Amino acid sequence: MYTSIKVKDSTKNKLDVLQSKFTIATGRNISFQNLLDKISDYALLHEKELLKKLPALKDDPAWSGAIDWGEETDASKVDEYLYN
Repeated sequence: MYTSIKVKDSTKNKLDVLQSKFTIATGRNISFQNLLDKISDYALLHEKELLKKLPALKDDPAWSGAIDWGEETDASKVDEYLYN
């Protein structure tokens, strides 16, 4: 099964460079999907090192306090706000 993912252009460019370096180093072509499979396998094998490089949740702006946008809302109408 395949799933589409969205990545920033800069991330796609980095993956293209990595894909090219793999081809130059090995003399073999590697598909983009196979490259991502190998990256995820490597990340799982080196999970502790990877986790050390990721920011802590407390440093993630998404986990910061709520922002007052100055709008009155009604919690009973959340679905209406989101889907209309």
